[in-house]
Formats: sequence, C-alpha cells, structure tokens
Amino acid sequence: MPQTKLYRMSTAQRSRDRGTLRGQHWLTVLAKEFRDARLSLGLSQQHVADAAGIARSVYSLVERAKFAKLPVMIAARIAAVLGLDLYVALYPGARTTRDAASAAKLATLLGRVGAPLQHRTEVPLARTSGRPEQRSWDGMVFGAGERTGIELEMRLYDVQAQRRRHNLKRQDDPVDYFLLVIADTRHNRAVLRAYPELFADLPRLRTVNVFKALGAGKHPGTGLILL
Repeated sequence: MPQTKLYRMSTAQRSRDRGTLRGQHWLTVLAKEFRDARLSLGLSQQHVADAAGIARSVYSLVERAKFAKLPVMIAARIAAVLGLDLYVALYPGARTTRDAASAAKLATLLGRVGAPLQHRTEVPLARTSGRPEQRSWDGMVFGAGERTGIELEMRLYDVQAQRRRHNLKRQDDPVDYFLLVIADTRHNRAVLRAYPELFADLPRLRTVNVFKALGAGKHPGTGLILL
C-alpha cells in the first residue's frame, strides 16, 4: 500500500479516535448538568421529555450519556426546558488529517532538508498551561539550536482566520523562523494579490532559494513561498 495512503489512514484514525473521546466527554458533562438541573427543579424525566418533544426513553439515555448521536437541536431544547442555555463553540485543535496532495507537498519541502538539520511533521506546540496542547505545527525543521515552524495552506479561503491561526501558534510557541507554504495555484495567487496587507510581515521567498538553504543545512528564514 502506498506510504501516503497509509499515512492518511493512520492520521484519520487518530483524529477520529480523539474526536470520539472528546464527544464522550461532552456527553458525560451534559448528562450531569441535565440531571442536576432536573432534580433541583423537582421535575420527572417524563416531564422534561414531553416538554422537549422527545420520548422519555430517549431522555433517559441522554441523562446516562448513552445517546451517542445526540443532536444539538435536541440538547438545546432540553437545556431550555431546564432553564439552561446550550453554548457550542469550536477552538483550534490538532490538524492531522491530510489528503495525498498536501502530504506530498510537505514531503517535497522536507525532503530537501540536509544535515545537520532535521525535520518532523505534526509537531505539537509547547505546552503552556495545565491542559494538553492539541495544536501542532504542520512541519518543523530544527538544528543548530534553532527551529523553523512550517504551516501549509492548500487553499486560501478565509485569509484573516488562517492568519490568526498562524499568529496564535507563533505567539504561543515562539519559533526562530516561520515559513508559510502556500500551494501554487491560480486561486491562491489571486488571493495573495488581493490581500497583500495580510502577509506584510512575511517576505516572499523564492522557492529555489529555500530549497538551496535547506539542502545546505541552513534555516531558510521567515517568509512565504509558493510550492
């Protein structure tokens, strides 16, 4: 089986497993919150189920964290019946699932790294608090006492959001150099022309010069390349 396909399968499995664990955690949290609120109000499971428009047997599963496919809409209704407001938000986490094209592009860049430099992919950010750090650098070149953090964008879509994500990583895990690799497509070139101010802090580097520096065992410096 091709190496890129094996890589995709393993990273997808890790992502799915991590998502399953997070999902079960929040099902357990909701179950306790719902049960505590219901008991404090002196309500029966049947009363809450009827008010939320679901079967009592379904609500019983929710309170026992056994309803794995709990829809957000049903959870919001139950919360409202119990005098609670459901709040859902997403935060930056690990980005490990890559398609063959992006995995190959990273491999093309990192395959140029020469001694004494070394490289890795999916490098977790340094831990800065008591909770595990889920974010990771797409790639990292390290050696000579310095680090180059690498982020790969196959398609520029919400440029401001993508830049915020990059800048937060650089803020929370300062590296000596930062290299933003953008797929060399017509769409991405058009976006770069339209939003030059968003990349003002990243000088445009010639890809051939970056390859030469890496091959010579040197960090290429901070900047942006099309690959």
